[in-house]
Amino acid sequence: DLTLQATRRDGGWQLDVPRLNLATDGQPWPAGHLSLLYLPQQGTTQDEELRLRATDLQLARITPLLPAFSFLSPALVEPLQRLQPQGYISRVGIDIPLQQPGRSRVLADWHGVSWQPWKRLPGIDRFSGSLSGSGQDARLRFKLQESTLPMPAMFRVPLSVQRASGTVSFTRDGQGWTLSGQDMDVQARALWSHGGFRYHQPTTGSALLSILAGIRLTDAREAWRYFPEPLMGTALTDYLSGALEGGAVENATLLYDGDPQQFPYLHHDGQFQVYVPLRQATFRFQPDWAPLTDLSIDLNFLNDGLWMFAPSAHLGAARGSNIYADIPRYGAERLLIRAGVAGSGKAVRDYFMRSPLKNSVGATLDELQVGGDVTGRLDLDIPLDGGDTRARGEVRLDNNSLFIKPIDSQMQGVSGAFRFDDGRLQSDRLSAHWLGQPLTLQFATAPQTERYQVAVDLNGDWLPSRLPWLPPGMDTRLQGNAPWQGKVTIDLPERGASRYQVNVEADLRAVASTLPAPLTKAAGAAQRLKVNADGDMAGFTLSGSLGHDSHFAANVALAPRGVVLDSLSWDSQSSAAPQTQPGQVTLRLPPLDGAGWLALLAAPLSPQLDSRSVLRLPTQIALSTPRLLLGGQAWHQLSLALTRQGETTHLRANGREIRGTARLGAGTLSAALDFLYYAPQPVTQGSAAEPIARPLTGQPPLFRRWPTMQLRCKSCWFMGQNLGKVAADMRVEGDTLQLTDGLLDSGNTRLTLSGRWQQQDGISRTQISGVLQGANLTDSADFFGLTLPLKQSAFKGDYDLRWQGEPWQPHIETLDGTLRVRLGKGVLESMDTGRAGQLLRLVSFDALLRKLRLDFRDTFGEGFYFDGIKGHIALHNGVMSTDNLLIDGLSADVAMDGTVNLVTQRIDMQAVIAPELSATVGVATAFAVNPVVGAAVFAASKVLAPLWNKISLIRYNISGGLDSPTIHEVLRQPKKEKAQ
Repeated sequence: DLTLQATRRDGGWQLDVPRLNLATDGQPWPAGHLSLLYLPQQGTTQDEELRLRATDLQLARITPLLPAFSFLSPALVEPLQRLQPQGYISRVGIDIPLQQPGRSRVLADWHGVSWQPWKRLPGIDRFSGSLSGSGQDARLRFKLQESTLPMPAMFRVPLSVQRASGTVSFTRDGQGWTLSGQDMDVQARALWSHGGFRYHQPTTGSALLSILAGIRLTDAREAWRYFPEPLMGTALTDYLSGALEGGAVENATLLYDGDPQQFPYLHHDGQFQVYVPLRQATFRFQPDWAPLTDLSIDLNFLNDGLWMFAPSAHLGAARGSNIYADIPRYGAERLLIRAGVAGSGKAVRDYFMRSPLKNSVGATLDELQVGGDVTGRLDLDIPLDGGDTRARGEVRLDNNSLFIKPIDSQMQGVSGAFRFDDGRLQSDRLSAHWLGQPLTLQFATAPQTERYQVAVDLNGDWLPSRLPWLPPGMDTRLQGNAPWQGKVTIDLPERGASRYQVNVEADLRAVASTLPAPLTKAAGAAQRLKVNADGDMAGFTLSGSLGHDSHFAANVALAPRGVVLDSLSWDSQSSAAPQTQPGQVTLRLPPLDGAGWLALLAAPLSPQLDSRSVLRLPTQIALSTPRLLLGGQAWHQLSLALTRQGETTHLRANGREIRGTARLGAGTLSAALDFLYYAPQPVTQGSAAEPIARPLTGQPPLFRRWPTMQLRCKSCWFMGQNLGKVAADMRVEGDTLQLTDGLLDSGNTRLTLSGRWQQQDGISRTQISGVLQGANLTDSADFFGLTLPLKQSAFKGDYDLRWQGEPWQPHIETLDGTLRVRLGKGVLESMDTGRAGQLLRLVSFDALLRKLRLDFRDTFGEGFYFDGIKGHIALHNGVMSTDNLLIDGLSADVAMDGTVNLVTQRIDMQAVIAPELSATVGVATAFAVNPVVGAAVFAASKVLAPLWNKISLIRYNISGGLDSPTIHEVLRQPKKEKAQ
């Protein structure tokens, strides 16, 4: 039931429906109120007008009724039918001057309103607000809450608005109409924008749209939702939608000022600009290129172009700088990127390995690996329609390293530049140092059908004496320079393994060599060295020649576990490359003068006796020569044979001067020599002496991988003397090298030795102990070529010493231990005799003897005979001290005490001289007068001078430097007369 009330009012009619008891399509209306007032024209005071008032209206119920009211305002009814509005109008009031409907007045409040998109008006839902004003001046205030705004004409997906609010004003006058927005605040998915706009449409002339807004974007991956495709174009929209993979924006600015009909303002008669400072971004400028990361980039959308700049970014592990990315015209659909590049050579290589240039630039940089930091530039021309990207650029080297992978060698100090244009590379002439010497190199690439080729040209003029692999001492035997040329060709097929060829040729005319044959050469003699290698990553064959007669050939395999020398052959009397036998090294050499080939082979072969070595040698190595000078001796008719059987290596040596074998296996090295004759000749003037080998200190523990060693020699001869049997055992226990059962037995001298060498926490500690003894000191000294002031005594010495440092390099300040000396009858002669005399000077015997010679020339002039010498010496931190070193002389006894500081080289000793010590004034009396630590007894003769016979005891003080000590007589005690 519907109640309609009609009343007359102000000459017109008012129709009221107190309660809308209606239903549309079976759906009831809300119980609202509706009032319609018609006022006729009344002179000049009242125009004909229709007034509508309503409350609690549901738009979905009104839409079907709109055609019935089309006669009132057709222009309003049609859009409403298209928009299909829904929602609730709390109240609405409309005053329509029927003669001037454009001056209608309206007042309305609504909530939960939605409508469909129509033309350029976006769809909307959950729209609340109010409208007040007239057709000349109106104001709209609105709010959106969790709304969806479809706008297919502008954006690809509906805008998901969390909150929005603002005020929109409309004014109309004789100059035109204006629509403006103030405090427009929109919070959408990852987006927050705040600003305003003004659109003015004059009665005549062009429209003007002005927009100013600030924008915040929390996740650049969502930016694609807000790209205005009609303004940016489909290609750019597609590109940026995929390129932006992360980042955030604070304080972006949207600025628009111009006639929308003239966009994109090719004649600069308007401006559309969006300035976007994107931070912590990831930008993938092409799907198949590694993205720019850690990026702070400014995007400047300006009219028909996009201009981007980033001061720096990560290109993988490399660093980009001054990065420009421009789209000058959207219509051209091309992105131009220019960037400086800096980073390690590995980072640059890895970057190209993750790009479409992987098989060209990336593959080249993998074969020619640059080390150290490099700089350069990268230029990319990227079609936005998905076409091929053109990549150009330059890489600058400054004191870098360059590892040439096919030849497994590295250059240093490489400087210069190379450029690339897609798959083609071309370098300048680069300068570098290779193996410690300067050279120039140049490389270029040549893309071919189904393959890619890299060519490297090398040129140098080197000093052979500076080659780093020369054993010590060989550099002094080489003089002159050798110009050479090399070419490395690397073939990289699309499928299959890469191959390479290496050709090197050197002119040795200016080189002079005093090395043994076949390397002996005079300066000016024509000689060329040629080396050729051909292979792949699995191995290569090597061939070459030195001069006209010496030729060599080898086969090398590159196995996962290391390098395997399958075969090698050298023939010094051949006109062609010798044949190689699988698994065998054959060296047929002429007579060699000096260390020669064995010295050259010993260094590389010695570490290869371990089966775990990276370099794997053939199982059989044979070397033969009619004469070899080594160690100052000629070894005649010498042949060496090395054979490996499983984990065991056998070495056999046969010649006139040596017969024996050695065996390495199961962590043990055993050497058994049946015969060894070694008689090195003195080096004559003008001959080349062999360098003295210095022990290698290495990094602790030096001996960690040493095997257990056993040395046995049945008959060892040295300098024509038969040493007899020599033996020693050594083994490694953790961080300690143990020596046991050390023995040298020459028949008249026997030395036993045991000890340990420990390396722990970077510190070496050494301990040795043993016994040295013999029946006659003179015979032992003569056997070893020594001259001692002590003669004829039987001797025995015990020693137990400890110090920090290597066995051959003790730190004197850490020397601790004990020495015990016992000598039988003998004589002490002149002190100024060789190194043995220097040992006695440690306690200043020589200085004391000179003093006694001055005071008692008759007694100490010729020599001092003694019945025995004994004593004990203690060492602590490099300081020797003694209190029981005595010499029992035939004419006098001598006792000494004090200290000798081996670190500061100073002495502080006291000596007591007691002639014919008797029961009354004996050794005990002398010790009571002045206790002694060190003693030395000198005797001259049994015939004493008269002055000497009157002396019972003399005491001397010895102090100062060891080289020139000062001796003072501090006591002379007369001999007491016996009571009558």
